[in-house]
Amino acid sequence: MEIIVLIVVIGIVFIVESLYYRYHALDNLDLSVYFSKDVANYGEDVELIEVAMNRKKLPLPFIILKFESPRGLEFYDMTNVSASDHMYREDMLSMKPLSKHTRRIKVQCVKRGYYTFPRVGITTSDLFLTSRYNTNFDNQSELVVLPELAEGDFVEMLTSVTLSELQRRRTLLTDPFTLSGIREYVTTDPMNSVNWKASAKTGELMVNQRASTNAPKVHIFLNLEYYNQKRSTSLLEKSISLAYTYLCKLSEWGVQTSLHSNGHDAVNGEPLSADPAASSVELEKKAIILGRIDLKQAAVPFTESFENFLELTDHDDFIVVISPQANAGFCLLMSDAKRRRPALNWIMPAYKLTPEVELEPDIASSYMRWEVKGHD
Repeated sequence: MEIIVLIVVIGIVFIVESLYYRYHALDNLDLSVYFSKDVANYGEDVELIEVAMNRKKLPLPFIILKFESPRGLEFYDMTNVSASDHMYREDMLSMKPLSKHTRRIKVQCVKRGYYTFPRVGITTSDLFLTSRYNTNFDNQSELVVLPELAEGDFVEMLTSVTLSELQRRRTLLTDPFTLSGIREYVTTDPMNSVNWKASAKTGELMVNQRASTNAPKVHIFLNLEYYNQKRSTSLLEKSISLAYTYLCKLSEWGVQTSLHSNGHDAVNGEPLSADPAASSVELEKKAIILGRIDLKQAAVPFTESFENFLELTDHDDFIVVISPQANAGFCLLMSDAKRRRPALNWIMPAYKLTPEVELEPDIASSYMRWEVKGHD
């Protein structure tokens, strides 16, 4: 008789426990996963911070915390990580009543891009582990990984050519009584141009920028149309890296540079555009723009976007078009643009096995082939 009573009691406890957990296991339970910073350099380490909270007086003996991570973020600890198109991580733990769990997971940024964790999930169970309960949470977190800096002497050569051309075009006469603004000091500035009051406010050396009758600008146009039938993106990534490195070099010299592209922003879906500027703040904005380019979206047709871009430039502005695309139609467009903008230059990222391009005489002298390692 006692055994029967015990069995009945256990059965009642089991049923009550199961029903209670079925309706309340997921109450006041929360999970968020966020990055330790919003912007990171290529190759930099960042932390994914995982925070789970159980805000009820009910223990959870079994919990699985789940989130999906892009492959551009490489885990140092691959425990509980499965890989396919994405990296899927599951962390198993138990939580006491009114408790909080925090885990910091180190990852390396191995690919440029815009990364989010839009949704994270929790799986839990009752005390007897007989049932599982699942829920997902909306998650607000984002990370922009900036492009990789291009290596080699090519960017140094390109920067040198640019500075020489700008110096040739810049008038030697400036008005010493008229200022066009204040900018950061570069090594070529004379000390008598330092604005000490502005320097004291910012904590960095700032110089007066004298007005000039001719202040050439550099405009970068990044063509991100697919360059082969396979829709490869490797040379497009190299193009983005080159544009970023070139921007950094010109910013060091205080050169006002704009950035335009027919690629799409991963956040708003719009083509990319940034006005001429030379400050470190504006450089960071352009770097983030480049980091957020989404190569999965087909670019706006070059003919349409480039014509709109040319209308924003002046006759004497220094223009650099970075494009791995080199079909006959593109070459003709470059020749036509060169006649309208004499200071236009075309940089073509290519592999060693990429065929040479047959060029019209108009553009041949302003064409540079940048060979990079690898293949499609």
